[in-house]
Amino acid sequence: MPLNKIDRTLAVLIGALCAGVVWVGLDMRGDAGVFPVIAGSLGGLACLGIGVNSFRRKLPDESQPPVAWQRFTLWGLCVLGLLGLMISIGTFVALIVFLLVSLCCLSDLRWPAALILAVSFSALIYAVFVHLLSVPLPGGGLWNWLAN
Repeated sequence: MPLNKIDRTLAVLIGALCAGVVWVGLDMRGDAGVFPVIAGSLGGLACLGIGVNSFRRKLPDESQPPVAWQRFTLWGLCVLGLLGLMISIGTFVALIVFLLVSLCCLSDLRWPAALILAVSFSALIYAVFVHLLSVPLPGGGLWNWLAN
């Protein structure tokens, strides 16, 4: 199967998932649905861009890069783990775990650098979403225990 067709197929599937996230976010009470609507909309726009870009003609001498299925699968599992852990242990703890695993396994960063980056990024996300935007994010059991 050509890579462009795979891109289009994944863009449609993930775009439909993003539309579902927006739909769920619109049904939430109060301000709880702001984050899902924004995240789903941005994901949908990214899928639209990927889908449109997949129709671009490639020059005949451009060879298709090999698909790194192991890296793609590992990253997909990390994202699914992030989504699952957000509810049980909390958004910010899950984000640190997600970033640590994905940065250490999918890049050449060592543990100390990945830990500094993960904690810094999670602190930035916490400051922006909780304090600046006042968006309620899933707390989870471990985050509630750490926050008290």
